[in-house]
Amino acid sequence: MRYFILGLFLCFLIGMTTAQTSKTSIVLIQTSAECNSCKIRLEDKLNYTSGIKYAELDLDDKKLKVKFNTKQITLAEIRKIIAKIGYDADDVKAILEAVKNLPLCCQPGGMDR
Repeated sequence: MRYFILGLFLCFLIGMTTAQTSKTSIVLIQTSAECNSCKIRLEDKLNYTSGIKYAELDLDDKKLKVKFNTKQITLAEIRKIIAKIGYDADDVKAILEAVKNLPLCCQPGGMDR
């Protein structure tokens, strides 16, 4: 009986030390993305950013679905990354210099040209 209780206690301790301590969140971010090149550019950058589990852009509504670890990165930081790539992210406007460096099809109104 003593070994059984000791075994249960050890299992409890192991479970407590390996419990997940991360907190994840899923958000939708409205972007100014225009085309498939935009999709690839945004997803490639964000999916290789520490703290982001995945990012997927829906070109129909231009919304970027992002799952991220809130202990590693904030939503504000994600929006800034998107703006530095050259796209609007909700109320955060794209960095003008970054927009100018995008291919013409990816710039605002680029698909209308």
